[in-house]
Amino acid sequence: TAHHLFVECPFSTRLWLEAAMWPNCRGMVAALQSLTVSVPNFRESLMLETDAVHRQGMGSLFILMCSSIWRERNERIFRDKESSLRQIITVIKDEAQAWAFAGARALRKLLWEPP
Repeated sequence: TAHHLFVECPFSTRLWLEAAMWPNCRGMVAALQSLTVSVPNFRESLMLETDAVHRQGMGSLFILMCSSIWRERNERIFRDKESSLRQIITVIKDEAQAWAFAGARALRKLLWEPP
């Protein structure tokens, strides 16, 4: 299911937990620990666990994380290529930085301003 792929899969969970160590992203841990049953439900929990000032940035990061998980899934299924957790986290950070430089101010505020 989508919920398994984006939230419950052990690999995806480790990605979320890695991202939870970034500035202003601590709410990810609580969202992962809550009893969610769907991707929208997980997103809602993630937003509730994020400070109001950072919710827009978290919305962007949520999209970026899910798209990265989806790309990795496709690479594994269709190209028999597998990236490490560290490689995917690096790609996510690089893409977040590119988004921030392109004008995603809320994402920049979430990831690069002190808590």
